Amino acid sequence: MAAIYSGISLKLKSKKTSWEDKLKLAHFAWVSHQCFLPNKEQVLLDWARQSLVAFYKKKLELTEGVVERLWAYIGDILHSKKLQSLLKNGKTIDLQTSLVKIINERVAEFSLSGSQKNICAVLSCCQAILSIPALAVIYTAKQELLVALLSQLCWSACRQPEGAVAALLLEVTHLALGQYLSIQQQQVNPRRVFGDVTGHLLQPCLVLRHLLSGGTWTHPGQGQVPPVLSREIRSQLEAVLQGGVFRPDMLSSYTEELLGQQQRDTKIGTPKSLLTPLDTVVTRLLDAGHCEPHLHATVVANSVAVLYRLFIDSYLKEGNQFLCFQALPRLFGCLRISHLQEEQGKTWATLDWTTELLVVEQLLSSVASSNIYNVAADRIRHGEAQFHFYRSLAELLINHLQAPVPAWFRCLKILISLNHLILEPDLDDLLSSAWIDAEVTEVRTKKAQEVLIHTLFQTHAKLRQVPRLFEELLGVICRPAAEALRQPVLASGPSAALCACLLELPPGQILDMWSLVLDKFQSLILPCLKSDVDMALKSLSLSSLLHCIMFNMPSLDSSTPLPVVRRTQCMMERVLGELVKPLLALLLDTPSPESELWLQKVSDAALLLSHTWAQVDAMLRLNCCQYRSVAGTLMGNALELSSFPSLLPGVEPQLWKKVEKLTAQSSSLGRYCLEQLHLQRMRRTLMQTSSQAEQVLPTLKRDAAYILDSGRSSLSLRTTASWDGQVGTVSAPTYPVAHWHLLVSNLPILIPYLCLEDIKYLASILLRTLPTSKAQETSADEEPYVTLQRVSMALLRSPLFPEIQALHSAFLMCVAARCSSILCSGSQSGPGPLRQQVPWLFEKDHTLVAHWESRFAKVGPESVEPRGEIAQNFLSLVKSDFPIQLEDEQLGDLLGLLNIISALHLDSLLPHHHLHYFLLLLTMAVSTQGHSCPPRALQFLTTCYRLLSCLQRGRSARCVFRVMYVSDIFEIVLTSLLRASGGLCVEVDDPSWLEFLQEVGSFLEQLMAMLIQSRLSLVLNFGKITAFLSRCKLHTEAAFSKQLGNQSPLGRQLLLVCLTKLCQVLGPLVKDRRQPQEAPAALPELLQQAMLQMAAGLQLCSAQGTPHHHLPAVLLSPVATLLEVDLSQHPGGVGIAQGTDRAVPSNASLYQGVYSQLLSELPTLAGDTRSFQAALRFLALFFSASTLHPPEGPVFVSMLQAMRTVLADPDIPVLAAQDIEPHLGALLTRMLEAGTMEDFGLVVRSILQGLDVRHVWMADLQAVLSAVRLLKLLLSCPLSGEKAGLLWRACPQIISALTLQNREACQERPVVLTVVEPILDVLAALLRQGEEAISNPHHVSLAFSILLTVPLDHLRPPEYGRVFLGLHSVLFSILQCHPKVMLKAIPSFLNSFNRLVFSVMHEGRQKDKGGADGLPVVLECARLVQRMYSHIAARPEDFTTSSPFLVAQYVTEAQKVTLYPAVKDLLQEGIYLILDLCIEPDVQFLRASLQPGARDVFKELYSDYRKYHKAKHEGEKRYAA
Repeated sequence: MAAIYSGISLKLKSKKTSWEDKLKLAHFAWVSHQCFLPNKEQVLLDWARQSLVAFYKKKLELTEGVVERLWAYIGDILHSKKLQSLLKNGKTIDLQTSLVKIINERVAEFSLSGSQKNICAVLSCCQAILSIPALAVIYTAKQELLVALLSQLCWSACRQPEGAVAALLLEVTHLALGQYLSIQQQQVNPRRVFGDVTGHLLQPCLVLRHLLSGGTWTHPGQGQVPPVLSREIRSQLEAVLQGGVFRPDMLSSYTEELLGQQQRDTKIGTPKSLLTPLDTVVTRLLDAGHCEPHLHATVVANSVAVLYRLFIDSYLKEGNQFLCFQALPRLFGCLRISHLQEEQGKTWATLDWTTELLVVEQLLSSVASSNIYNVAADRIRHGEAQFHFYRSLAELLINHLQAPVPAWFRCLKILISLNHLILEPDLDDLLSSAWIDAEVTEVRTKKAQEVLIHTLFQTHAKLRQVPRLFEELLGVICRPAAEALRQPVLASGPSAALCACLLELPPGQILDMWSLVLDKFQSLILPCLKSDVDMALKSLSLSSLLHCIMFNMPSLDSSTPLPVVRRTQCMMERVLGELVKPLLALLLDTPSPESELWLQKVSDAALLLSHTWAQVDAMLRLNCCQYRSVAGTLMGNALELSSFPSLLPGVEPQLWKKVEKLTAQSSSLGRYCLEQLHLQRMRRTLMQTSSQAEQVLPTLKRDAAYILDSGRSSLSLRTTASWDGQVGTVSAPTYPVAHWHLLVSNLPILIPYLCLEDIKYLASILLRTLPTSKAQETSADEEPYVTLQRVSMALLRSPLFPEIQALHSAFLMCVAARCSSILCSGSQSGPGPLRQQVPWLFEKDHTLVAHWESRFAKVGPESVEPRGEIAQNFLSLVKSDFPIQLEDEQLGDLLGLLNIISALHLDSLLPHHHLHYFLLLLTMAVSTQGHSCPPRALQFLTTCYRLLSCLQRGRSARCVFRVMYVSDIFEIVLTSLLRASGGLCVEVDDPSWLEFLQEVGSFLEQLMAMLIQSRLSLVLNFGKITAFLSRCKLHTEAAFSKQLGNQSPLGRQLLLVCLTKLCQVLGPLVKDRRQPQEAPAALPELLQQAMLQMAAGLQLCSAQGTPHHHLPAVLLSPVATLLEVDLSQHPGGVGIAQGTDRAVPSNASLYQGVYSQLLSELPTLAGDTRSFQAALRFLALFFSASTLHPPEGPVFVSMLQAMRTVLADPDIPVLAAQDIEPHLGALLTRMLEAGTMEDFGLVVRSILQGLDVRHVWMADLQAVLSAVRLLKLLLSCPLSGEKAGLLWRACPQIISALTLQNREACQERPVVLTVVEPILDVLAALLRQGEEAISNPHHVSLAFSILLTVPLDHLRPPEYGRVFLGLHSVLFSILQCHPKVMLKAIPSFLNSFNRLVFSVMHEGRQKDKGGADGLPVVLECARLVQRMYSHIAARPEDFTTSSPFLVAQYVTEAQKVTLYPAVKDLLQEGIYLILDLCIEPDVQFLRASLQPGARDVFKELYSDYRKYHKAKHEGEKRYAA
């Protein structure tokens, strides 16, 4: 054979052989084991390489197809496992430099022209070479080849190719970057590395990083870069730049360039300094190169921030702060924003400004976070070089206003944080451009503006210069400007900032600010106010400021120094005398008609100040006994009885009449403030006199009526505006919201003095402004500001709403009237007959309900029974064509109203409301029979019966039984539902139908339970119910009935539900043997009849299915109930009635059939918890009835096997499996209680067999899962005696098996978490049994091997959280329950615990974009770590010697990462507790032994520990006994 193939080498080189044959021979030679060539792999590779080299050097002519196949042939060889195996065994393959050169050339050709000829095959070859170390040496040995390849790969990736090329190209780039980084770190010549990076790699790396980080890679048809790969490549690119441009051994070069002094180092090996490395970088950065012009500016901008961050990361240390600053101006000069003075005529788009300002923000953030700027050091040592740079930058920002860009505000905020003097010279321009005159509408921009204003106030508050800031602010407001174009001075953000600032200021400064506003008002505003609209607008702005100061200043009290009180009193007098009265007088003294805007704004300012003065005056008089108001006190007969507010002394009533006329013309701030004045007068009156005093009652009523009537017209506009809650922002659009907010907030004051019509009006407004759907409710909840809907929803949900009885009652009547009107609109017979048939729909004031109740209460023994009147009326309506037919739109409206009703407290209604709503809801429920819109109708019925059930759980439930018997209600409901079921086109197992059945059953059960509780004619009611159900059964069997129509499967299910609830209620009552004296045998007989009907119905339903038909879920609860009642009535046997003449047909066959079917169908029921619970309930009852057990085999074995099948089913979701576990545990408990020792031994053997490691080797994970979950259930069962002893004797074997299973699962890639997580749960449960169960410490120590094996990396956040919790539970169980083991296993315990700590640090580090998705999970894990630290600290006798090592490991890991603040706080709280265990020698040991970086972290940690934790702890000890 060898002779046959020995000529292949010659044929491959022969010119006579066609290329088709050569390729076939080459392929055959590679794959065939029968071809023997010396050094075959090298020969074949050399032939293909030489052919390609000859082709590309124009020495050989080949077709494109042959070239493609040659590249593919080389790729197949390089990727083959055969070659990898040879290389692993030590064989050497020489690729030759010529091959990698033509690979580089092809990649370069692709990067320049975009030609994709053979590029996939070329990249595949390159990928194989770079991924195999033995082959990659061809690149790593010649650095220039790798640099050239990497440069072209990056430029190629910057072209953003399409399709499969993109993924392959990025993968090869990832590999090339990894190879280059490995040789870059080994390179000792910084000049060469710097030259390679700046000459070839800087530009393509920066462009590619920008494309990957900016989200611009994705284009139609390209697909998106995998986020993990994108993140890794970006990280590698930054590492290449940092390792090449900012190497540690180049510090002297940068120092020489930036600081202008030669830094000589006498150490051996110090390289010669490069002259201007930063200038080289800047030059290369600004060179457009291959980058497209439209992309170049953006790339430069984004690259500046990255380069500066890398510079700081490399060179920032103590003493180098000024060096790090000097790089900032150089890099800042690369930005276009630095050359704005040269481009004055040029205009930029908002997008360009955003890009540039975001970079400036990043640069300034780097300065601030790295503490580069020290004010004192800059002034003393460097001649304020940094200050001048930041000052020029501030001037640039102020002179080029960019209010629409959030980054503009953030840059200014950082500059203020660095040094307030940077912006001090431009403070007025800053206040103007960033606040007063800024046009900010977008939410993100508003947030940035608010942060800036807050920083301004906080900074000046710390400097005690807020009056100076306020003076500048007032100057800006009072400047000549187009005041009408300005936005309100104090919106919610600035107002909150000012309020927070006022709380930190001393009273003197607040009074200074107050005085400044008054002086400005008097000197600039009042003299020019008359007829000047602009001044009127300025007066309103200043009034808003003064209002904010007066309302939010800290209140005076009896301990306030007297000078402060007197100055405040003087200020109050000045406001009243020098502002309020002159403004009101100006309104009164205006002879000629002024412009409407001027009148509105002046009246707004005057009334805002009046309201503010009145409120503050009242507050000061209440809180400070030393304060003396100019208003005096109004007491007794001195109380003014005019219809106008009497809170402002010296103001004539005629003036208030004119003001009222002015405010009535427009919905504005003035009208709102006038309402507040009337409300303040009501409060003052109520505080000083009795609210029932005859002389004040008319005044209170007039004030309440005025407040309500003032906004009556505006509330009819149905506005959707939102209000930020600030008085100064009340305007025509927001006035209705502010007015409604005022009314609702003060209802307890207003309601007692409003007439009935006004209260009904309030109820109608409340109903009209409530959302009528879940979507509207959700959108209202998400609205950040106050809206009509939010205010109304808050009132509806408030626990105080039912306490306001008048409004609550009116609202109930309003809702009922609205429901009735919709029902009446669906009438088929007109309002006249409908009023006679359902009179309660037309009830307005409960007189009809009261008439019924009084009539039924006075019935004598010989009178006609009146309770049947309403019932017969209802029955006649539901048995015939119901007079109301609702359309889909009407059903939707009613559903919205039912949504509102469900928010009311239906269980606490008064009797007349309760009865009215019961009849109303019952009418709605029975009006849908035969409706043709199944989804909407079924949802409507479900809601009706849910509300009826809720209603009947209330305190007034018995009032219904005064007008109707329970049996009549039962018949009405079931008759209407049986008729309606014929028109519902839903499946019997539809979730909405099953939910409806549950609600109907709940309502009927509630009715019958109330009947038993009240002892109201039990035999009569239950007899009528049973007789009615019997008639329904006969109709079912006959299939047709003139009365009920054709019985559908839905109707049969309804009957079964009713019979089930009847048996559930009657069963315990009969078993209790405490029936009333009347007919003691009647109730058992009725129960027996119900059971017979139920059994027949079950037989009928089960007989209609095919042999392979699944058991309907709705039958499970009835059959379980039937069996339970059967067992309770016949404890000696099931299914035979005793004491009767004839034997009742036995139900045993039914039970056995259901049992056998359930065993096979149990896994399919696991998705529905309710059905599964009913199935397990039936199985538990069946297991306890030994007479029902089939003779084929032991029931225990069959049920155990069914349980294992459920536990092993992979189709059951994780959440569903967690839900059904408690129910399976309850069934297993009952089985073990009734079972024998042999049965228990069978369970234990089943667990041990399932934990056999052979199952993993055979990939039978379900058997392992079943055993682990069964063990968890077994541990939850109460065990004692021999059974407990048997389990504990098996524990060592179980723990060993769990250890092996965990090891095998963790060796798989990816890790089999479906096995690991249950193992951790069951191991924790096993260890919690304590030392009595597991006495051998060795077996407990095996748990540590499990803890150290389970991986915690490369997990998604939910998986990580579950695995972490499992590991923590195991550790905690060992710590708490096995003290003997802890004596010798502390090192193992700490190793396992430190894995958790390091893992939390790794997952809780601050990452790139999108890195905070799993932060909530990490926070939960950090809390667990903190708790474990506290448990360790609670056992100082065990862990004192280990505490310094715990601290050392913590700080060593903490120096490697930057944690999210929330994670860091939790971990530090825990480590503080460990520091409590450390004595002074331990602290000295840590300071001496830690590495420099870790030592700095420990220094900071220990400082915070002493400052916050230890000081607080010692402070608490002072007060401890």
